Amino acid sequence: MESPTGLMPEQLMSAGMKRQALDYLLAQPWPGDFKLQVLYGWGNVVGNLISASDAAIVHASGWK
Repeated sequence: MESPTGLMPEQLMSAGMKRQALDYLLAQPWPGDFKLQVLYGWGNVVGNLISASDAAIVHASGWK
């Protein structure tokens, strides 16, 4: 599946790649709010629910 925004690598665009998608986002030098938007967008596209704890970890890893 192709990433609709181009922000997530195509190999991460499946529901089974949640851990890798989280790791990818954690490593990006983006603001936390933006990382969270990308995470929720990824979840919507691949059909994966994002837990509150995953969202909090990704959000906290970004700069403000």
